[in-house]
Amino acid sequence: MNIDSLSKRLEIWKRILFINIGASITLFMQAVLKYQESQSLTFETSWYGVWFIVQLASFLPGFVLLWGKHWMQIPLRERLNTIFGYFAIAWFTLFPIGIRIERYESKSFNFVLFGFAIAIAIGYWSLRRKSMGTQAIFQ
Repeated sequence: MNIDSLSKRLEIWKRILFINIGASITLFMQAVLKYQESQSLTFETSWYGVWFIVQLASFLPGFVLLWGKHWMQIPLRERLNTIFGYFAIAWFTLFPIGIRIERYESKSFNFVLFGFAIAIAIGYWSLRRKSMGTQAIFQ
């Protein structure tokens, strides 16, 4: 594949990221409203199915853009923000599941969520530094 067609595809992936943001915010708001509506949360299989699909749609494109064979042709600095946009939305999509299972689980989910946030931040920082090169860092 040539770089021009990959650049056009990257723009499409950036637009799909906005769709994932909207779906994730919708799931979050629905979980909050359902929690406020009734303190006894029922197990709704369809909601968890939608959550799982949104989670996969948020997480997998980040990995494909980061380690995909064809995507390596585009410099990392050009696709880094899109990659970590997907990872950040995947992290945010964990909030609705935390609201849903809060009553049934311990507070250890908060530590897992915090650990994921730290891992994403460290990964972004290290890849950003790698993509900038040593010359740009010390100037």
